[in-house]
Amino acid sequence: MPRRAGPCRSCRLLCVMTEEHTPNVAQLLHAIGLPKDFLDQLQKESDWSLIIKLHAVFEAVLGSLIVKHLAMPQAAEVISQLDFNNAKSGKVAFARALGLIESHDVAFLRGLTELRNRLVHDIRNVTFTIGAHVAGFSSRELKKFKTEFGRAICQLQDGEAEYTNLLKNYPRAIVHLAAHDCLLNLQFRVSAHARNLVVEALLRRSAK
Repeated sequence: MPRRAGPCRSCRLLCVMTEEHTPNVAQLLHAIGLPKDFLDQLQKESDWSLIIKLHAVFEAVLGSLIVKHLAMPQAAEVISQLDFNNAKSGKVAFARALGLIESHDVAFLRGLTELRNRLVHDIRNVTFTIGAHVAGFSSRELKKFKTEFGRAICQLQDGEAEYTNLLKNYPRAIVHLAAHDCLLNLQFRVSAHARNLVVEALLRRSAK
């Protein structure tokens, strides 16, 4: 029987990483000015709030990375005003051109932006849930969602089965884990192996 993904799957991440002496996620979050329980707190919020806040975090992180790479703190205000997802002149395109992010990061950030834009312009979307959102997907939309958000899980051993289980039972965790994976890659350039350890530890713990 496949393991059911519980609602605490993602919020266990910080304690798992600390206990297993892998890179301390709480310290990494603190290094970019976020409270150590940021991921825990997001787990307590609605899916609408999760998407909006994650997007705000990545917009701030990407702007910071661009300014730091250019070594031009005087440009911080100008960079902060750039559109995030403009394909030719946005922060994502800028960061990609500078070699600060990889193609899979771009896919995630564009997918997150599409979700955010869908939600932010209509207050009626406060009741949005990721589960209901993916439930109505066509096969083409499911493939797109997997490309944008599924990499962190699917690259693991037995990751395809884990992804299928999460998509059916708790798709919110897919977005949460994708965000965590991208955050590590963007801010700290953590190796693929180290990022895999994060997700594997989380999945092992949630199965107990």
